[in-house]
Amino acid sequence: MMLCANRPEGFGPLSHLYTHIVTSCFLDTILVPLCTWIYLTVLVALAITGRNLLPHKSSSALRGRRFRVGKITQEVEINQLDTEDQIGRPTKTRKALLTLYYLLLIAQTLMCILEIVRLSLTHLGIGLLPFTLVALITAAAVQFTKGLQGRVYGWSYLNLALWVSLAVTNGVKIAEETKEGTGARKGSKYPVADEITDVAVMIGVYAVLAFLEVALSL
Repeated sequence: MMLCANRPEGFGPLSHLYTHIVTSCFLDTILVPLCTWIYLTVLVALAITGRNLLPHKSSSALRGRRFRVGKITQEVEINQLDTEDQIGRPTKTRKALLTLYYLLLIAQTLMCILEIVRLSLTHLGIGLLPFTLVALITAAAVQFTKGLQGRVYGWSYLNLALWVSLAVTNGVKIAEETKEGTGARKGSKYPVADEITDVAVMIGVYAVLAFLEVALSL
């Protein structure tokens, strides 16, 4: 397959060379990108649902339901907006966490690009790994816009699920490559030992992103 050229174990899911492991092509084409597909599907579904449930600003009845009072006056509405604005102002700690969050996203993007480039230079095919870049960019946009300003219900939990799932699937990838042997592809432009190191770094970054996602949602 063009997605996984020159991979002797075949497409999979089971390797032709090692019956006890999953092929690297299956991991790069199905398992790891699956996190992105599920994330994007759920994100779009929640965005559509949230948009349909948003109250119309010109409806006094819906405004009353939103603020949970019998009668809403213009003064109360302004006070409510002012309060929300004050609560939403980021503290110094939050700013620091957000800065670290985005820096890690940039670093993770570069790590993914590095893996893709090295696989390409070794003529092994890149599978569907570029989809991970789409997930990283989308998650950054969701965090920056606070779930498109509240249209995506539970967006922080969705981002958290993305980081955890990517860490787990890449962990499976390391486990399978370790079974294949760290000496595999030795002498090539991308030995298995180097790929294991790169993926391990990415798992660590995903773990920190998950922690920051929780911290930022508090």
